[in-house]
Amino acid sequence: MFYCSNPAALVQCPDMLKTIMVKDYAYCSSKEVSVHSHKEPMTKNMFFTFGDKWKLIRQNLTPVYTSAKMKNMFPLVQDCCRIFQKVLDDEIGKGRVVEVKSLIARYTMDCITSCAFGVDSGTMSKGEEGNPFTETGHLLFDERPIAGVKNVLRYGYPSFFYSVGLELYSSKIYRFFRSVILDVINSRNGAKSSRNDMVDLISDWKKNKYITGDSIDNGIDGGNKKVRIEVDDELLVSQCVLFFQAGFQPSALTSAYLLYELAKNQDIQERVLAEVDEYWSTRDEVQTDCVTALPFLAQCMEESLRMYPPVSVLMREIYKDYTLPNGVHLKKGMMIHIPVYHLHHNPKYFPEPEVFRPERFSEEGRKSIVPYTYLPFGDG
Repeated sequence: MFYCSNPAALVQCPDMLKTIMVKDYAYCSSKEVSVHSHKEPMTKNMFFTFGDKWKLIRQNLTPVYTSAKMKNMFPLVQDCCRIFQKVLDDEIGKGRVVEVKSLIARYTMDCITSCAFGVDSGTMSKGEEGNPFTETGHLLFDERPIAGVKNVLRYGYPSFFYSVGLELYSSKIYRFFRSVILDVINSRNGAKSSRNDMVDLISDWKKNKYITGDSIDNGIDGGNKKVRIEVDDELLVSQCVLFFQAGFQPSALTSAYLLYELAKNQDIQERVLAEVDEYWSTRDEVQTDCVTALPFLAQCMEESLRMYPPVSVLMREIYKDYTLPNGVHLKKGMMIHIPVYHLHHNPKYFPEPEVFRPERFSEEGRKSIVPYTYLPFGDG
């Protein structure tokens, strides 16, 4: 197949996907036209970079996602939940139609800014109008037609895109987050806070001036090479923006789609409500065990992610010349497209794919799911 004028391989065989995403990930670690990732401050994050830089950033970001860190952040999420409950009560009291996606986005905005940056965005308590975080979030997830055209041009014709002075992300986004993040770092006077959040981690990067780790080539030649990259403000800020980007809009969309399906399927909604009522009968507030204690709700969320995956197509760029398991040779710079939406809606893997059926993800139902056919957040 061709993506614009560029040849690309469309891969949907589960066994081949496992090889590409896990076994031979070092050959296919880049996500897109990586040779242009230095053209904008915002494209210096882990999603856009490649090779050793991608590997080092990924290794050094891992401490943010430990289970201990997640538990430490949970009280911050609880605080956001309490405010969200008041907002919902107010909306119900007004007796009007509620735009659910926008409402949930206000909640996820407060959660991500509090947990990642130690900042109260005030989106729930003060509303969206005139809120700089909301305005910047809308710029980041620009839904205007011109944004779609820019995306196609940037991915399909990157040299032309940058030669005429275009940019994928408005420079206003970078300036806003740079101001917020550096202000938080300076307010902590270079010392670690008790929050152990994203800002604490990148403060260490800034203090050490370099991040070090294993070279990605070790996964190809079996070596033990160590590499390092210099840390600057653009590197720091772009990682924080990626954290914000991943936690804000996708979470709101997934929750909104789930509510939509529950509204359409009253019997499933009643089962969810019964499970939630039982949970609350023995607790005064949401606790860290809520995911395991609400298995049917978790199944509903996973089924929602199957029907409406946050990313419909995953892309991998060939880092070094690579031969697929079927013998097809791909040159460095070529793209592999992984059709996540198609896999999730393929009746071969998910019978009656357009039917909302949470039981697919029950303990018994999971046994019939073919590995690497369910990829809501990618893999590898």
